[in-house]
Amino acid sequence: MKKSGKISTLQLSLIVITAVGLKNHVTILPHLLPSAKRDGWISVLLALGLILIWCLLLFYIHKATGQTNIFVWVETNIGKASGKVLSIATSIFFASLAAVSLKEMIMWTKVSYLPITPPIFEIILFTGLCFFLASTNIQTIVITNTFVLTAVIVFGIFVAFANIQFKDFSLLKPIMENGWSPVVSGMIYPLSGLIELIVILFMQQKVHGQLKFKVFTLNAIILTWLILGPLIGSITEFGPLEASRQKYPAFEQWGLVTLGRFIEHLDFLSIYQWLTGAFIRVSFFLFLSLEVLSIKKKRSKTILLLAYSILLIVANTYSFSDVILYHIIGAFVMPITFWFFLAVSILLSIFVFSSNRRKRRPPSDVQENQKATVQAEK
Repeated sequence: MKKSGKISTLQLSLIVITAVGLKNHVTILPHLLPSAKRDGWISVLLALGLILIWCLLLFYIHKATGQTNIFVWVETNIGKASGKVLSIATSIFFASLAAVSLKEMIMWTKVSYLPITPPIFEIILFTGLCFFLASTNIQTIVITNTFVLTAVIVFGIFVAFANIQFKDFSLLKPIMENGWSPVVSGMIYPLSGLIELIVILFMQQKVHGQLKFKVFTLNAIILTWLILGPLIGSITEFGPLEASRQKYPAFEQWGLVTLGRFIEHLDFLSIYQWLTGAFIRVSFFLFLSLEVLSIKKKRSKTILLLAYSILLIVANTYSFSDVILYHIIGAFVMPITFWFFLAVSILLSIFVFSSNRRKRRPPSDVQENQKATVQAEK
């Protein structure tokens, strides 16, 4: 960390891998598999192609706005009202995504290994930890993420290689058995995960040095692999039909892991993966919900963060079945996430184009228009 309050592109990428990667690795699969079945990997690759094109748009916005908070730039160059409305909407949306991630983690905890424990205790404890991490600074989040991500990567590689003996890659065929319809309908799910790469743009003011285009593309490819790995693993280990019936396909793969003849039941390691991923994701999104507002006073930040945390607790205390949550995430949260961030990126690009066009306009044209306006008024 060369400058106070700044992080490197590598450190930002590691946060993206953890925070966005949790959704890509865990949340997307239960919705993608029933939709696209064995051709889900084609949906993911097509989604990557579209996202790489979209990354050109992000890079165009970054080149024009530099190291400035993107919403401050909008307020300065377009209008204060436009910047405020956009930043408030984005802040609320990030807080909502944090609430959904927390709800999903609590629901999985109840279903898998703590069925009797009252969820309210887990909600308050977990939200409290996320509040304290989000209230620090980006450097503390980076350091915490680096420690927890190391073990997550090691465990992920371990489960991938440990289950090779159970994988039958012939289950990936026949390709396109049911035509293009399942593939296209399944694309919305990986797109909703990959489009969260926009957080790189929202964090550009915290990175020392200009972001290069390869930062966007490499992160997109890594996040795509985080979908493809467990997706192909589920299909080749359980078959497309059984995999599409599973609620947590990435978690079920851990049930097959054994070490020799006598050591099994290593699925407890997946608990660490999910908890740490959710911890970083919720904390980072709470931090982002304040960062996009560009609040200067620490007291104001703390009050707003506390308000968001209380809302997270209140929202998650409302109890409903995991089936309803599954439907809400698949039918509403994922599509809305994709369209919201796509709309924000397009709107920002229009603002940048408009600002650049005004700057390139010759001064003589501006003066002539002003004279014409004065004469017309007379």
